[in-house]
Amino acid sequence: MSTARNPQSLKPGAVIQLACSGIVICLLLAVLLRATPAGAAVESNADMPKLFRAGFLQSVFTNIDPKDARVVLELYCQNIADELQFNVDYKVVMFDSLELMVDAVRQGALELVSIPSIEYLNIRKTIPLIPAFVGTNGTSQGKDYVIITRKDSGIHSFSDLRDKSMMLPSVTTYEPAHLWLEVMLLKAGKGARDVFFSQVKEAPKMTKAIMAVFFRQADAAIVTGAGLEISQQLNPQLAVQLTVLAESPNLGDFVTCMNPNTSERFRDKLSKALVRLNESKSGQQLYLIFQTKGIIPFKPEYMEGLEGLLHERDRLTVKTISKK
Repeated sequence: MSTARNPQSLKPGAVIQLACSGIVICLLLAVLLRATPAGAAVESNADMPKLFRAGFLQSVFTNIDPKDARVVLELYCQNIADELQFNVDYKVVMFDSLELMVDAVRQGALELVSIPSIEYLNIRKTIPLIPAFVGTNGTSQGKDYVIITRKDSGIHSFSDLRDKSMMLPSVTTYEPAHLWLEVMLLKAGKGARDVFFSQVKEAPKMTKAIMAVFFRQADAAIVTGAGLEISQQLNPQLAVQLTVLAESPNLGDFVTCMNPNTSERFRDKLSKALVRLNESKSGQQLYLIFQTKGIIPFKPEYMEGLEGLLHERDRLTVKTISKK
C-alpha cells in the first residue's frame, strides 16, 4: 500500500472523533505549509534506503475513522522522511493482525514499527527488533488510566462499585486498562468483572465514556488521564462534577522499534529524525491526535510497570484457582 508524497485531504465532513475535533484540519494546514528547516541540506546517500516503510496495527486505531487514521499516519511518515534529510520516499503499511506484522518484520519489509507495549512484550524474544522509543504522557513514559465517577454518586471506594455500571475503553486499543481492572478485582477478591459490576460496556470513544458518567448513563468509567484532561479543558464543568476514584501506575503505551537489518548509520539518522519531529510543533500535534504527548528514548525499565501487572495477574489467577 504505497503512498504519494503529498497526503490526501480529508473528505468533506470527515472528522476524527476526539475531544479536539478541529485538530486534524489544523494539522493538515500546518504540515502542508511546513517548510524545510533553515540550513537543512538534502544529502545524497547512496547507501541509504530509497524507501522508508513504517508498519502499524489497524486495531490500535479503533477510536478513529480508518481513513482519517491513514491520513494522519501518512503525515507522520512524510514528516519523518523530511527530517531524515536525504532523498527517500515513504510507505505506510497497516496490518490487520500482529501475526502479519511479525511476518513483514521477519522478511525485512519494514524499517520502523509501532507496537502496543503488551504486544511488544509478547514478541520481543521471537523476532529481531531494536526498541528505540516509547510513548510518554508528558511527565513519564506510558499512559496512566483513571476510574472516574460523579462527585455526588456516593461512590468513594473501589468496593462501592459493586453492582454499579462500568464503561471501559476498547480492549484492542487500551488493553492495559483492562489488565489493570482485572488485577484490581483479583486483589480485592471481587471475582469476575461481569459478576462484580451490574453492567460492563466498552465505549467506542473515550469522550463518550466520560460524558456517559457526566450524564449519569454510567456509574463509573475507566479513561486515560490525558483524555480526561483534554475533556476538562474543553468543558470545565467536567472538573466540577467528576472525581477520580483510582489511578493506575504509568503503563506502557507503545514501543517504536527499528529493524536491526538496516545499517547503523541509517538507524542513527532515523533516531535523530524522530527526535526532531517529536520536538516540532507539527509532531506535537500529531501525537496529540493519538492522545499521547510524544516519545522518549526506550529504556528496559519502562516496561517494568506493565510486566509487573502481567506477573501479578498471573500470580493472583493461580492463587484464586488453587482456592477453589
